[in-house]
Amino acid sequence: MAFYTIYPRDIQNICFQKRVRVVDIREPQEYRKYHYPGAVNIPYSDEDSWCCRFSKYRPLLLYCEYGSTSLLAARKLGKEGYEVYTVIGGANAMQEQIRR
Repeated sequence: MAFYTIYPRDIQNICFQKRVRVVDIREPQEYRKYHYPGAVNIPYSDEDSWCCRFSKYRPLLLYCEYGSTSLLAARKLGKEGYEVYTVIGGANAMQEQIRR
């Protein structure tokens, strides 16, 4: 599989079309401040357990604070056969999109 980058404005469409599992890979304290509705919190530091927690049959949408960490995670999971989407600009850009 591969990974794809999307803009915050495209999240709802991807969620609807692909029925992705939205994963916030930030630390729990950041997740509590803001997270996308329905997102689960599985920190990047728990990456060793990702293969046990994620199904290859359901696409993933990952985001972090600014997009760089989720990009690294998406590359890794894409190489392991997952269909992964990552949000350009991360949670910061997502919040900005909401304010518009």
